[in-house]
Amino acid sequence: MNNVKLQKAITNIYNHLYANSEKKTPHGISNEVGKILHTGMYLEEYTLNKPAFRFNKTEEKYTLEKNNKAFSKYIHLQFKEMNDKWAIYEQDDTIKLKDFDIAYTCIQLNGIEITDPKKDVFGDSLEIFRSQWAKQAGGQFFTDSLVTRLAMKLLEFDPRKGDDLIDICSGTGGFLLAGLNHIKSLLDIDKKSEKDLEKEIVELARKSIYGQEFDKEVCSIANSTLKARIGDNSHIFVTQGDSLEKENFSDTKNRIQFNTHKCIAGNPPFGTKITIKDLKILENYELARVKARQNDNSPSKITPRAPDILFLEQNVKLLVPGKGRLSLVVPYQILSGPQTLYIRKWLLKNTIITSVIDLPADTFQPHTGTKGCLLTLVRRKKPLSSFNDVEDYNIFMSTPKWIGHDRRGNPVFKKNIEGVATDEILTDFPEIEKAYSLFSNGKEFKQTHEDSFVISSKEVISTSLLQLNAQFHKPSSHNEKEFEESEWDKYKLKDLSEKIFYPGRFTRGYVEHYPGAVPFYGGKEIIQMVTDGTKWISHNHPKLKELEVQTGWILITRSGTTGVVSIVPEVWNRYAMSEHIIRIIPKENSISPFYVLAYLKTKFCQNLISKGVYGSVIDSITPEFIGDIDIMVPKNKEIYNSIVKQSENSELERNNALTLSQVSINALNEILAS
Repeated sequence: MNNVKLQKAITNIYNHLYANSEKKTPHGISNEVGKILHTGMYLEEYTLNKPAFRFNKTEEKYTLEKNNKAFSKYIHLQFKEMNDKWAIYEQDDTIKLKDFDIAYTCIQLNGIEITDPKKDVFGDSLEIFRSQWAKQAGGQFFTDSLVTRLAMKLLEFDPRKGDDLIDICSGTGGFLLAGLNHIKSLLDIDKKSEKDLEKEIVELARKSIYGQEFDKEVCSIANSTLKARIGDNSHIFVTQGDSLEKENFSDTKNRIQFNTHKCIAGNPPFGTKITIKDLKILENYELARVKARQNDNSPSKITPRAPDILFLEQNVKLLVPGKGRLSLVVPYQILSGPQTLYIRKWLLKNTIITSVIDLPADTFQPHTGTKGCLLTLVRRKKPLSSFNDVEDYNIFMSTPKWIGHDRRGNPVFKKNIEGVATDEILTDFPEIEKAYSLFSNGKEFKQTHEDSFVISSKEVISTSLLQLNAQFHKPSSHNEKEFEESEWDKYKLKDLSEKIFYPGRFTRGYVEHYPGAVPFYGGKEIIQMVTDGTKWISHNHPKLKELEVQTGWILITRSGTTGVVSIVPEVWNRYAMSEHIIRIIPKENSISPFYVLAYLKTKFCQNLISKGVYGSVIDSITPEFIGDIDIMVPKNKEIYNSIVKQSENSELERNNALTLSQVSINALNEILAS
């Protein structure tokens, strides 16, 4: 049995029951399919016939078309017998599906061993159900199971040792379901009967797993997911409530309280466009307070904040000081951007960062292209007075490549050596789990996952922006090169430049082409062989002086596709360029701009530039980061002059090509216009 077969079966079951059965809600469908899965577990354990549901093609057709009533009666009897012995459901409960629907569901499970000790078929089935619900609801509540599973590993969640697991933004219950599935993986299933195993899972789950969700319908879905997993309709795992409200966690009657919890996981709602403005809520958060001036004693001012920022602080405050662990999906911007430096200062003072996983770009596709990180930390017993007081400790980091689906949400499969797709999902998350396990046990792990590594906390506080994203710290063969002082001179790019900048935002006000109109270029055009493009602005545009570029200036794209490098040829002199392009004005009588141009294009320097990329939706880099790049110049004048000459000749030929191209186009335009 493979995951592809299970996914297809459960998806077919969900779609069929949603369209044809009397159960029209996700939780209603989940409950009934859960009863059939538990019945299958019982049949496999007590009859020893595995898998429980086996049909050949003839039997499938006969069962559906002529025998579904008799088959359904058999399943009802087995369900009752299972419930009499295991007491999972109410004593008089039944499977509330039509005869055909029961037969169809069992036939879809044909050949799938539900009690396979190497797999968690029940948990995986509910995860697939949950993804279907999320697609139906627009995707805003769904976190990929690879992420939720990894979070449990990074938290080292173990309720046998007294850990609890909460999620205050439970959504459809993904992280809590991952916790429940993790409990099963912790138990010695080879030495327990299925009945004993399920009993222990239920007992540990009731004690340790609970959450809160704001939306009533989504809260209901979360509960039905978890109830279906353990077959307990009486237990409430997720309560409804606003998790940003202080009062919801101050009441001693609430299971979730401040300073109390060992493990927390979740994916709070991201919101750069939505902010919390209610002062009654904001006044309870340090991260909502800013000072008018730094390093003074003036009172702080409360300012609106995106919900993900407030949820980060709220989760930390719910942890047991000195012991509580948190694994939270946060926007990439929080760990990388210059505007969120204050958050990283707060994190370093209040927590110990244990791991950072930069999630693949397609993780939340097709619903959103927002990039995220899985941040795992421990709450400090007492906050530090300054982030400069951070002690030296190790942080596990990773940059996985594959999440198992593409940007349209379609599964992506591994290929064999012949290039043919297999039925195994393409992902490197299991390797990250293994690498972290080795790391946490003090063992070498580089051979397990090449994109996982360890840095020191001191490396973080040594950077000007305290970047915590893994990409910034990722080692590379390109930047591990050691430069001998006797062979190289080192300069900061800002010291070789008169100015590094980009113009502010403006109203472009494109015009129809006329003699004297100024060509306007965006980032994609600076490396193309074009001379006037398709967009023009007026020669009287009020921002023209800010937008125009001059021959010999170096250009770097700063947003969208970042790090594309070019130089302004003579034919582009005084053209207007987008604000998405950084301008570098070289100093006269300094290092040749043609050497700098060639250096910025090298793999070595492109890797350095990629480390400065931040942003959750649109990649960006800053002029300040570009200015801090080290420019390594060989002291050997023969080598230096050779590079300068070749780079300069290349750009001269490019300018000539652009000029000749425009001459030919202009000549043809005149002929066609006559």
